[in-house]
Amino acid sequence: MATRILGAVGLIAWAALALPRASAWPIAGAAALLGALVVALALKPVTSRVPEALVAIPSRVFVTTCALVAAAISYVFVHATLHEAPLSIDASVYLMEARAIAHGSFGAPIPEPALAFGQRFLFEGADGRMYGVFPPGYPLFVALFVKLGVPMLAGPVTAGLLVLAQYALGRAVGIVSRASDDGELATRASLLLTLPSFARAIETADLLSHAFVAVLVTTALACALFYAARPSRALAAAIGACVGWTISARLLDGVVAAAVVVVTLAVVHARRSERALPIRPLALALAAALPFLALLAAEQRVATGSVFTPTQSEYFARSDYPPQCHRLGFGADIGCNVEHPDAVAKDGADGYRIDDALRVTRERASVLGEDLFGFAPIGLLAFLLLVRRPSGGDAACAAFVLALTIAYGLFYYGNAPAYGARHLFPAAPCLYLLVARALAVPPHRESGWLDGAHVRGAAIVAAITAIAIAQRPVWLLRQKRVVDFHASRSDLRRIVQRHSIDRGIVESRDPTAVTAAFDPLLDGRDRHIVLDDRSGNVELRRVHPELPLFLALDHDEIGRLYAPPPPPPGLFVELERAWPSFQRTNGLGARYFDFVGASGDAALFVAWSREGAMLTIPFDVSVAGHFALRVDGIAGPDHGDYAIAIDGEPLATWRGWAEKTEKRRGDAVTRDLAIGRHTFIARCIGRAPESTGWLAIFDTLVGEVPIVTAD
Repeated sequence: MATRILGAVGLIAWAALALPRASAWPIAGAAALLGALVVALALKPVTSRVPEALVAIPSRVFVTTCALVAAAISYVFVHATLHEAPLSIDASVYLMEARAIAHGSFGAPIPEPALAFGQRFLFEGADGRMYGVFPPGYPLFVALFVKLGVPMLAGPVTAGLLVLAQYALGRAVGIVSRASDDGELATRASLLLTLPSFARAIETADLLSHAFVAVLVTTALACALFYAARPSRALAAAIGACVGWTISARLLDGVVAAAVVVVTLAVVHARRSERALPIRPLALALAAALPFLALLAAEQRVATGSVFTPTQSEYFARSDYPPQCHRLGFGADIGCNVEHPDAVAKDGADGYRIDDALRVTRERASVLGEDLFGFAPIGLLAFLLLVRRPSGGDAACAAFVLALTIAYGLFYYGNAPAYGARHLFPAAPCLYLLVARALAVPPHRESGWLDGAHVRGAAIVAAITAIAIAQRPVWLLRQKRVVDFHASRSDLRRIVQRHSIDRGIVESRDPTAVTAAFDPLLDGRDRHIVLDDRSGNVELRRVHPELPLFLALDHDEIGRLYAPPPPPPGLFVELERAWPSFQRTNGLGARYFDFVGASGDAALFVAWSREGAMLTIPFDVSVAGHFALRVDGIAGPDHGDYAIAIDGEPLATWRGWAEKTEKRRGDAVTRDLAIGRHTFIARCIGRAPESTGWLAIFDTLVGEVPIVTAD
């Protein structure tokens, strides 16, 4: 009864979440499903043989073939569409972290001058190394492929593993459910349902953690159900390892998976009426999870200074506003104004509330239906199955789908244009399996024409056909987005190898490509891959005046080699390069800001400020000297006044007000600076009476060597 109630609740909840939006009901998808069903029913001589034909193939042959096809689809996407390079900034950060782990560390050393190597989603850790924003579980997996020299192969391998995990889950559900339908038929059908999905292709092709987490969670659920049927120490250890690894890769997904697994095992234990808890298996599962939990704690300790502070929390506290904008939950301070301004605007002045969570959850659930089936209503079959024929294994799968969907209601940011509802992708194997099991259920009553084999075969053929047809416009639209976004990207590692660049400074205008290539331990002192700051990377050239300059072009081409003269004596710090990796903020937010006319046409925009708010930026001096130091920036009608200091010693005060927006050169103060790390501090001390705000736009910190003339 409880399982049937779960099915009814899930059916109502999924219909309310996934189906109200008009986009969930594409006419092409409905027509494809209806037409395919009519044709499949009419072709009884063919479709009635489908169930027998599917299970007649040896299981190893069938599953291996599906895994190879899935891996091949992912590989073709990697090779033909992505050109063996990460698509998203997230994927490039995962690759950077994997490179660090392949060298035996969580972070990478930061060459000097540090500001030349700052990037989005990277930050200087408590130990002075560069860390990525993501936890280490997935980079640990990718590091193996980095070691082998084929990092992008991690995606196709994940695609193949996902097939194996889904098959194992199907077998486990069939064993636990002890249903009269052919569980093997449903499991094999579920594998065929996955193959047309664009979401599955891109999630496994680009180096993202969602598909890998799907492998871990699906395996954990399969082991839990196998354990329910026949307990063993090996299964207990596998459950613990998979859940622990999931937590170290995606914390929220891991917590949800752990909860579903624990509840599943608790229900089994209660039904067996055993008095004593299975202490040894629980201890074994915990022991298997501990290495991955320790991995997460160790990374957080060296990166943030505390085992309890996630890397994402540390990064967004420095790079965005409000400082805790990226946390889970509700409130006026939820939502990052720099990273996700459009999402924050949708939430309104009251911040992220329950009504916003319902809206975002509906958007995710609706898009997930498009991601997996092309026609979202097909997903309802997953919960109709529980209402019609409840079973414990199916209930565990449905519980994870619902729990993950609801849990991500705590996170304010929704879908990505090319990736869809990627946060919910770990639930995909469960949904595919439940839908396939619903298709494989024989009819309650059989007529002479509508016999069980006919109905099941027609349902499976119709679903696969409809999904393939409905996915076609999804492929066309999202593939075009990917191609347009990625067409001109270059693989900077491939560039330095192809052009035999062992020495030099390689500049690129693509931050994603630079992050993906970042590996100072591999490059050493004589080769540096950096973002083109559009003002010559002056301080980097001061540190390495002997190195030639290269400009990375589109399609793995390289610009002409040239050796400009070394910069003249002095100091020239592009302050916007501190964002986001190096700056520290207190009571304000600061970000990179395009401004035509500024040095490099960019500056550091300081907002959400008030009196007493402070910005701190470390910078390196490569050549000691006696400098006339000043700050150049932009003044405007809503700008404030800031006390400027270097290493605690005051410089001239920055007066930010102007009747209209204009470039401004600050007053200079002479100061001796030694070689090494120094600190720039700007503290808001008020504003002019005419000003309407406390904004600031800082462009450069300039140190000129005073010209000494003879009397």
